Amino acid sequence: MHLIQKILIANRGEIALRIMRTCTQMGIATVAVYSDADENALFVKYADEAVCIGGRNASESYLDQHKILEAAKLTGADAIHPGYGFLSENTGFAQRCADEGLIFIGPNPTAIEAMGSKIGAKNIMQQRGVPTIPGYNGERQDADTLTAEALHIGFPVLLKASAGGGGKGMRIVRAAADLAKSIEAAKREALSAFGDDTLLIEKYFDSARHIEFQIFGDKHGNAIHCFERECSIQRRYQKIIEETPSPALTPALRQTMGHAAVEAAKAIGYDNAGTVEFILTPEGDFYFLEVNTRLQVEHPVTEMVTGLDLVQLQIEVAQGLPLPVRQKDLQQKGHAIECRLYAEDSANNFLPTTGTIHLWQPGKTGGMRYDTGVESGSVIDIYYDPMIAKVIAYAPNRFDCIRQMRRALQELAVLGLTTNKDFLIQILGNSHFIEGRFDTHFIGNHFTYNAQHLTEYAVQHFAVAALLWEWQQRNRKRTLLSQLPSGWRNNFYQNQTAVFRWGSTEIECAYHAKSNTALDVYIAGNYFDATLNSAEPHALVCTINRHRFCFSVADTPAVLHLQWPDWGSIALQKVSPFPEKEKETIKGAYAAPMPGEVVMVLVKPGDAVKTGDTLLVLSSMKMENAIEATENGTVAEVFVQEKSFVEADALLLKMEG
Repeated sequence: MHLIQKILIANRGEIALRIMRTCTQMGIATVAVYSDADENALFVKYADEAVCIGGRNASESYLDQHKILEAAKLTGADAIHPGYGFLSENTGFAQRCADEGLIFIGPNPTAIEAMGSKIGAKNIMQQRGVPTIPGYNGERQDADTLTAEALHIGFPVLLKASAGGGGKGMRIVRAAADLAKSIEAAKREALSAFGDDTLLIEKYFDSARHIEFQIFGDKHGNAIHCFERECSIQRRYQKIIEETPSPALTPALRQTMGHAAVEAAKAIGYDNAGTVEFILTPEGDFYFLEVNTRLQVEHPVTEMVTGLDLVQLQIEVAQGLPLPVRQKDLQQKGHAIECRLYAEDSANNFLPTTGTIHLWQPGKTGGMRYDTGVESGSVIDIYYDPMIAKVIAYAPNRFDCIRQMRRALQELAVLGLTTNKDFLIQILGNSHFIEGRFDTHFIGNHFTYNAQHLTEYAVQHFAVAALLWEWQQRNRKRTLLSQLPSGWRNNFYQNQTAVFRWGSTEIECAYHAKSNTALDVYIAGNYFDATLNSAEPHALVCTINRHRFCFSVADTPAVLHLQWPDWGSIALQKVSPFPEKEKETIKGAYAAPMPGEVVMVLVKPGDAVKTGDTLLVLSSMKMENAIEATENGTVAEVFVQEKSFVEADALLLKMEG
């Protein structure tokens, strides 16, 4: 056994911080590695020491094995924790760590290799007697063979990248006419994401739940499961809400599935943290999907109900210690839910968003845990996954847990960019979700997102609060005639005006000061008696028509961001008293909906296209997005080329009728 003294975390963001916190509690020194894009990131500041490995893209930094190993040698680290994603399930990296005399905090390379191929994993599980989904997992990968096998299985079928996960290289196909295009797209995406375009085909179930079991093994042949996690609430095949216990499992089914998960672990000699994933049909039948040979994003919910620190267990097992718990000792207590907070536009097909988080501020709701790698001032860019944080709630039962989570999200201030926060809040308030009646198609089939709609009442109150904020900011900066009341003029009854813009709506506030803390305000004929109670750097307390509010505030030179939990947030542009030059618009222009890399350009000048034709493909934050023609026409100009990076709103191409 080797007692680990210093761990290099070969990852970034919230998982790097999560690992570091456990290391600190265990008396283990930590090393961060960081790319040029992460130079000012929170995890870099928290680590005991840090090494810049350069680059901005993952391929130039966190996926560069040589740079990671050199950083370990430079700092004297004796172990490497890969987190999840990046190199966490890379057999070659795990083996290189062993060859360099470094402890890899994860399963042995043989287990990773066995589960690295979905096809190989399925074969192993079939031999062990673990139920698997009917389908094709053969070596022949030509389009004709894949087409024939899909026709034999019967539609609908699911195409899956054998080497991957996270929804990449995955397509549902419901008709023979769509097969060729879907196979080509899935192979291209799989090759881009994983360097391997091998596909497997499985029977697709229109109604099923996604249930996974946390497994743990050690180097002494012991293996246990730490119960299940319900992961059916997904968008784009990626989980966004996870919970435990699952509302779908009976004690008997939990025991049966848990036994199958442990059998899966034993089948490959598993010796660290991992997850066995299943689908569960409405009839109660379950089938093996895959084994994730790493710690999962959603591991905190398991920690909340079992009291275990899974990262600490990982480190102890990697040192050679036996598991300190046995299956019969483990119990689920209470209920835990995790919501993944993403920088994305839920109303626009979940496109990733970028920008600066001007204010990050959790609320006061109890029973909450926030796993994040951001702080106020953090920048979300195009280079990495758009997840901002994991918000975890714990309560004695599921209903209390849902209520706590919903309120905590309402209170959470994440101001400055578009997130999926309101989307999550609406899911938590959906009756199907509350009653536990959902499957992996919940989003789309049973839930329709209504983008944030602020009432006129709320917008006007936000405008009054913004006016009070701006007014007190000016008062603080005044040096001339500071003894006079703010806004004083010869004609006391002549109002001053301030204008804010919300989207395309201009909000004109007419006001005059009654004292140094109170204003009379008029907006669209409505009167507001407004009093400033207190103002701090990111909080404004005020009373509007006898109703006291506490607004979260993020003030930037051009925009004032405000939030109140019951209404949500608003971004009010400060309108200059001087006229602004209108933006020039180009007829027939197609602009980038988000920043990203141009993966494919499928048209050239002179090409005739029809509505719905794909013009080019953008990749942002590890997700491909097709730019399609909105009308018939001819391509006039193309302004970008493949492998180039573009910013949001950059001109891509121009069409003419």
